[in-house]
Amino acid sequence: MRGTVSFLAFAACLAAPTLAFAQDVPATDAPETAAISDAQDATVSDPWEGANRNLYAVHEGIDEAILEPVARGYRAITPRPLRTGVTNFIRNLRGPVIFANDVLQGEFSRAGATAARFSINTTIGIVGLFDPATNMGFERHDEDFGQTLAVWGVEPGPYLFIPVLGPSNVRDTTGRVVDMVFDPLNWGRGEEVETARMARGVLTGLSTREQLLETVDDIRANSIDPYASIRASYILLGESAIENGRTDVQDLPDFEDIPESDETRSGGGEDLSLLPSEQQIGLTYFMLDYVTGEAS
Repeated sequence: MRGTVSFLAFAACLAAPTLAFAQDVPATDAPETAAISDAQDATVSDPWEGANRNLYAVHEGIDEAILEPVARGYRAITPRPLRTGVTNFIRNLRGPVIFANDVLQGEFSRAGATAARFSINTTIGIVGLFDPATNMGFERHDEDFGQTLAVWGVEPGPYLFIPVLGPSNVRDTTGRVVDMVFDPLNWGRGEEVETARMARGVLTGLSTREQLLETVDDIRANSIDPYASIRASYILLGESAIENGRTDVQDLPDFEDIPESDETRSGGGEDLSLLPSEQQIGLTYFMLDYVTGEAS
């Protein structure tokens, strides 16, 4: 059992950047349609679409059977202020990883803000349970080594969908492994440190899946092709993250507005001139080890 938990904790560490993005996305009730000029001619590289769709189906089965019910139970028994504290705590733990990638990208001003946030929230914010740094003017942002590789000019490579971990590509998957090296919590050894890593994974998974309950429900209810919609969301969100938010991901059309082309059905790629709403951008999927009850 402990070996299973350890594997799931490892999966959570890999998924952490995706989870961090997902937690940033506010819900919207009435998204508007707008053109995204930078993505007019972009296509998704998904040469392994057949295999990816099969893996997505496996992921959906796990989610519907286990992950979603656990997330709903977590929401039902946990007061909102406590859930907010858990989210703040998880975000604060990513501070060292974000700082390292800020520096590697040459974003020294953002690195300073990250260091200030981590120091303030770890002390005044009681190990990150509260976020006084934001009120002091140190806005939160996220970085990972996949984004750093993109800044250095590394191409994303083919799209991947990994059950439990969610959407990715070759570059970002490599980046997630490197981020584990940057994470001080992975430097320690011993049973207590391993338990702490597993506990973080469980909290990360529960918190993120709970925040995405409405988003996932909306995708399942309204998307013509949920797999393609999630793929488009992941690509656009990734582009915005690489540009440090300069790419506009606001006011995007609903999933049902995305045309399903012959090219998409055959696995040759997908037109990104129409993309999902801001709410669903957050579906850069999330699934990990949290249902083990031991807990990355």
